[in-house]
Amino acid sequence: MKRKNQGFSLLEVLITVIVTTVGILSMVVLQTKAIQYTQEAVNRDDAASLANDLIEIMRAHKDEFYEEKNRPPASYSYNKIKASSDLYSSSGAIQATAQSCPDSQPQTLMEHAGCWMRKVENRLPKSTDSSVRGKFVLCPSFALDGDSKPVCATGYEGSTIAVQLAWEVRDNACDATKDANEPSICTYTTRVEL
Repeated sequence: MKRKNQGFSLLEVLITVIVTTVGILSMVVLQTKAIQYTQEAVNRDDAASLANDLIEIMRAHKDEFYEEKNRPPASYSYNKIKASSDLYSSSGAIQATAQSCPDSQPQTLMEHAGCWMRKVENRLPKSTDSSVRGKFVLCPSFALDGDSKPVCATGYEGSTIAVQLAWEVRDNACDATKDANEPSICTYTTRVEL
């Protein structure tokens, strides 16, 4: 007795094609997520590097952030950082602009800060938008509020400075309250002794 097995090989090929297609699509999804997470890590690393650059600029021009009576030689050490300076306002707004970066070697605090701001605008996504720029903070600080934003302290007696930088991401990576397709604003905050 001869049985006909016509079409059985075709069915095996069809199942193999479906399984292979599902595997390839899964790999594409994983690759897409990997690229997204890599970009997020690059942005966070850029923000940390830029914050450190600003802190080093401030350390190079340390006398600009302390009253004469609160810095050597009048005082034993640097203490009581100013509530506002040419670089930041008492509310924490960074007052440097990329336009103040000269074509030649920068010499003053504001020229260095302008060149730093130019790097920020080139490296952090959407950092020129007012909604993102509004999240930038630079001020004397000893605490963070409920949203992890530095609390700018006008009567602060120490030398701790807070730096917060921000950038926009396309997918909702930093704000769980927004829709998954809405852009959200990520922040990087650090506090250091100046």
